[in-house]
Amino acid sequence: MKKEIERKYAINYLPSDITIESIQQIEQVFIYRDENTIIRVRKIETKQKIEYVYTVKTKGDIQYDDMYQIGQKYEIESNITKEMYETLLAKKISNKIVKTRIVIPIQDNLKVEIDQYDDYLQGFLTAEVEFPSEEKARQFSKPDWLGEEIGYQMFSNRKLAEMSKEQFQAKIAVKTIEHNQQIIKELNQLIKNSY
Repeated sequence: MKKEIERKYAINYLPSDITIESIQQIEQVFIYRDENTIIRVRKIETKQKIEYVYTVKTKGDIQYDDMYQIGQKYEIESNITKEMYETLLAKKISNKIVKTRIVIPIQDNLKVEIDQYDDYLQGFLTAEVEFPSEEKARQFSKPDWLGEEIGYQMFSNRKLAEMSKEQFQAKIAVKTIEHNQQIIKELNQLIKNSY
């Protein structure tokens, strides 16, 4: 069981010198949730392969502060078959989240995972950085192109998956979506040039 420690940001702009390490097409749903535990299934597609992943996340003994800036959970993941994934998909208790994940290496052997959301979350864009320890997460000095910290209280994937399109649009400013659309255009051009 690994401890997942991450921080989530908006994106101010895309720097001209970023390098794409990998691109994944992700579909996911939640199939179980209680006060401490969530279970998710995912289909992850890259140019090389398609994987199906079953994930259990639990708070365990983790205490949260009121800001929910550093997302922490214990996580167990295992690969499952396509048939198992499709069976579990039928048991979903949330909307399906569809997103493209673009992984970009940054300083100190860290990586930014930019998630570009589709479907009813069209125009939403986030950048997550995962850390090896809480100390590293707290000491992190983000590059200028990463914007304000979004945190996890309102915009965790679980919360997003429970929203309708109307609820999502009520929580996010039109200006933010317009800004994100410009970055998405640049990202798509970068992907086209890289792959």
